[in-house]
Formats: sequence, structure tokens, C-alpha cells
Amino acid sequence: MLTLLRERAFRRLWLSYSASAAATGMMPTALTLAVLDGPHGLSALGLVLGARTLGFVLGSLPGGVIADRYPRALVLTVSSAVRGGATAVVGLAAGLPLLAVCVAIGCAGAGEGTFRSAYQALVAELVGEDRLQEANAATTLSLRIWLVGGPTAAVALYAGFGRGLSLTAAAALWLVSALLAGTVPAKNPSAPRSEAGTTMLTEFRQGLDEARRHRWFLAGLGALVAWLALGEAAKYVMLPVVSRDRFGSTALIGLALGAYSAGAIAGAVLMSRWRPRRVGVPAMIMLGSYGLVPLSLAYASQSWIVIAACAIGGVGIEVFNIPWFTAIQREVPARLQARISSLDFLVSYGMSPVGFALIPPMVEAAGARIVLTTAGLLVMGSALATLLVPGMTGFSDPRSREHDLIEATR
Repeated sequence: MLTLLRERAFRRLWLSYSASAAATGMMPTALTLAVLDGPHGLSALGLVLGARTLGFVLGSLPGGVIADRYPRALVLTVSSAVRGGATAVVGLAAGLPLLAVCVAIGCAGAGEGTFRSAYQALVAELVGEDRLQEANAATTLSLRIWLVGGPTAAVALYAGFGRGLSLTAAAALWLVSALLAGTVPAKNPSAPRSEAGTTMLTEFRQGLDEARRHRWFLAGLGALVAWLALGEAAKYVMLPVVSRDRFGSTALIGLALGAYSAGAIAGAVLMSRWRPRRVGVPAMIMLGSYGLVPLSLAYASQSWIVIAACAIGGVGIEVFNIPWFTAIQREVPARLQARISSLDFLVSYGMSPVGFALIPPMVEAAGARIVLTTAGLLVMGSALATLLVPGMTGFSDPRSREHDLIEATR
């Protein structure tokens, strides 16, 4: 990773991403504190956070098409500038109507949805195929560090300077990200992004057609949905309950989430150097290991078991994530990569709110132990079942390879 960061183009892109990751890490905490401290109070918090999620989903839909149609560094610049400007409005203008706050935060969420898919595709433009895994590991390492440091920074700024500064600092970081992205040189500035006369809807359908060609991608996306809607949602919903009711304090929440982040950082460092021959096998096994988290919440009688399960789950998600992103960059044609990445983010992260909405009533109806056991087994089973799909063990579909060879000879 250090060798790769010595290259000027990737270093600037990575610094732009890191500034964005710092702001993204700060945003939920800063936004929550600002809303609770503002005139609208707790009743508005759900609406504002929901507006951010809705903006992300709506931004992901056209974001991949936009990033495949226009220069990706420009897309990164504009999306970060939109996030920075929208967040600055909320941070600097106290007393805004609730609707205006929701619109501004929705715009910030849309910028995030566009940024992610454009960034993944631009990494593949700037970095050779043999070093994509190191580039994705560097990206993940930055993100994981700031997901821990961002909330801490937001709380410190709020405590020292009040509600506006933490949001304004996040806005400033996004503007820095925009400036850095604007300095990233385009590798092929004259390369065509789309066929003349095609509409955005047609280009989006082309992305769906490309996704259907890769059976490993569709299978992995299904496992990711289970991971987010069942495993992640169960952790965030039930960890505070288990910590308080079974172990008598809220200390377990911070320890478990800290162990998850530490595990993810360790997983990113591991995958910066480890290249398994059949990469899909350890990736899917370790993705399935996240099922240990809800199972530990269901049965653990000692807190260290939950902490250890979260640490294993953190390692596992990055043993999956980094080869997964690398495979998309390697297997999908460059002109379609942003669309496939946007579909990945849209489907997987779009399902997360479903889990948050369904798990509490399911727990009330069937009991926490049954729901957590079922969630853990489904996370494990869905991940392991994908290994039966052709091409899954290597994240490379032989059928797609044959198609690419035919296209290349025409």
C-alpha cells in the first residue's frame, strides 16, 4: 500500500477519499447532536436521518450512469462539493425549517451515493489490475479508521464549540475532498463513456444486463443482503438490549463495536498482502462468519464471547469486501463499472433499513433468541450456499470471460 501511495495520481485520489471518509464518519453523530440541540428536537431526528438514507438511494440510481458517462474525477468533485455545500447550510444556518433541513441532508446523501460508485471505477482507471487489491485495501483502511475517529471528533467539536461547528467541519472536509478530486489526472480523458444518443434509462438497463452476466455477482449480492438486513441489523438493534439486560451496563456496546472496527482494520491489512488462489472461498466463509454475532447475542453468557464474535465479523467483512471490489473492477468492462458498483451499493445498503424495521416486531412476536438464532444461521447459510454457484470460488464467471473474448474479436 505504501508503494502505491507514492504514485501522485492515486495518492491524490486516496487523500480525496480519506477527507470524504472523515466527513462521512463525523456526519451521523454531528447530525444527530445538531438536530437534538435544534428547535425540532427528537421528533425530527428520524425524518432527517431517513432523508439522508433516501438521498443515498436516489443518488445511487443515476450516480453510476453519470459516473460512466462523464469524467469520473469531475463526478467526484461535484458530488463532494454538493455534500459540502448542503451540510454547510445546515451547520451555519440555525433555525432552518424542518423541510429545508431534510432537503439539504437528502442532497448530501445523494452526493454520497454518487461518490462511492464513481470512486470505485476511477480506482480501476488509475491502478493496474495487479495492484487493485492493494488499492482497495488502502481505501478500506482509511474508511475504517475514520468510522471510529469521525464520531469522536464530532463529539469533541460539539462539546467544545456547539452544534454548528461539527457539521461545518464535516462540510469543510467534503470541500477539501472536492478540491483534491479536481487535481486527479484523467488517464484516458478522451475515452468515450457512452454511445451517442443513448438515454440514461437505456444506460441503466445496460448495467442491469451486465450484472446478469456475472452469476457470482448476483449470488454475492444476495449474501450481502442477508448480511445487512439480518446480521448487521440484528447487531445494532439487539446489542444495546443484551448489553443492558444480560450484562447490566452499556459498556459492552462500545467494546463490541470497537472490536468490530479493530477486526475490520486487521482484515484490511491482511488483504493488502494475501492473495488466495480461489479468493471466493475464504471471502464467503468469512462473510458467513458474521453469523456468529447474532448467535453470540442469543446465547453468550460472558461478554467476551460477544466481543470476540464482533472482532471475527470485522475481519470477515474485509476479507470479503476487498476481493469483491477488486473482482468488480477486474471482471466488468471499464465503461460499465460505475453502474455495477452503484447497483451493488443500492441493493445491499438499500436493504439495511428493512432489517431495522422488521427485527423489533419479530423479536416481540417470536422472542429474541429465536430471531437471533435464525438471523445467524441465515447469514452463514446464504454465504456458504453461494459457493455452489459457477464462478463463485474465483469471483470470475467463465461464461463472462468467453463473452468478452467474442466481443474483442468483432
